[in-house]
Amino acid sequence: MNCNLFLIILIALIPIFLIILYNGIRLFLTVEKEKGIVKYEFKVTMLKIAIFTRKDTKEIIDSIMPKKDEDSEENEAESESEEEAEEKDEKGLKEKYEEIKPILKELKKSKEELKSFLKDILKAIDLKKLEGNLIIGLSDHTTTVKIASWIWSIGAIVNSSKPTLLTVEPRFNEVITDFEGKIELKINILLLLIYSLVLLTKKNIRELIKELYRQKKSKDKKEKESINDNSQKEENN
Repeated sequence: MNCNLFLIILIALIPIFLIILYNGIRLFLTVEKEKGIVKYEFKVTMLKIAIFTRKDTKEIIDSIMPKKDEDSEENEAESESEEEAEEKDEKGLKEKYEEIKPILKELKKSKEELKSFLKDILKAIDLKKLEGNLIIGLSDHTTTVKIASWIWSIGAIVNSSKPTLLTVEPRFNEVITDFEGKIELKINILLLLIYSLVLLTKKNIRELIKELYRQKKSKDKKEKESINDNSQKEENN
């Protein structure tokens, strides 16, 4: 009796689960730059319930131009010449290429399958909103007008689509490049699962996954051997 009740509940839950997957998730991203400060908020919702939220504020100058300690730069220059550094980089690139060469080979074989999968993914993504506003003011007023006109012309084309709204505000009394933007996407998880399962039926894709697994297993083995060697050396010392 209990088993039958469990099966009934399970069968009743399956369509509900499928509806939830079909409804999918929504991604919200808001970005705003004002006077060198960038603020952003990223949110993921399912059935209008927030399941992930992240907010942050960063100085754009620090993120673009990270500072380096002058003493560390001098030590690096003394410890390694430019020729040695170039030789080391070249050797490292060759080793990395040899490692990923089998993966590249399988990727080449799977090119058509991956291209088709990418098209399917785009079908599962629905753009609900795309808004952007650029505030621009340059020292050269002529250049400001040209850039604003160029953005206006693009906006006249893309803004004909309902979810898209791109605008620009030229400023002639100050030098400024601030902006704000919003994007909202709906992702149909059920379609993504179906397309993924179809992709896994392709032989080339399965071979690619096997090669990725082999590479990961080999890398883990090398890291483990390296740790054991270092531990052995420490014990001997």
